[in-house]
Amino acid sequence: MAECKWCGRSGWFLRLSPGGLCTNCLPLVNMDARQRGRIINDSMKILNASKNLETRLSRLDLLVEHARALVRYEERGISVIDPPPSAVIGRFGGARDEIILECLRGDVDSATSRAAVALTTQAKVNALSKVLLKVREYRSRADNPEPLGALEKKVSDCIHKTQLEAHLDSARKAEFKGQKKRALDEYYEALYLLKHDEIDDSLQKDQIGRIESKIAELGGSVG
Repeated sequence: MAECKWCGRSGWFLRLSPGGLCTNCLPLVNMDARQRGRIINDSMKILNASKNLETRLSRLDLLVEHARALVRYEERGISVIDPPPSAVIGRFGGARDEIILECLRGDVDSATSRAAVALTTQAKVNALSKVLLKVREYRSRADNPEPLGALEKKVSDCIHKTQLEAHLDSARKAEFKGQKKRALDEYYEALYLLKHDEIDDSLQKDQIGRIESKIAELGGSVG
């Protein structure tokens, strides 16, 4: 006895499509699958082409939403799109963190390049700080924040190194010019950075010791 895969109607004389749908269900299922399939395909294209993180994430959510809506047909043995909805979900369902990490790595690379050619320390730090805030924002939205934590540390370390090198360079220039007070101030700033960062002081013992020696040499005190 013929039975429609979607509505469940059955009968000896019930006419079914090659896909197992009755004449009532066939146009409705086809229209729904066609519309959702178009949205899925358009979303795939935008995911591959767009450089905007929010655009890609919103399209990813839309793609998965419509693929899940089509799974109900697949579960009843009705073929609606190729690849099947479950395969689409398998491919894109866990892609959110991958897209976030991919985009943010690109942003970090761009910020690092801008910082490298910036003319002032503040401009360097501003470029890096902006992307650091973005990494922290999306880290809080990721399913697995660990990879973004490593990226966040990379940017933080770069900011720290940039600031430290700037203070040390200014201190050396001030020394050369005989500007003792200014040199001391810059060495103090460098020492403060080292002692208040997230790196264990024991790992920076030699660098801290050299700066403290400079401060003592210039008549300052670190005790």
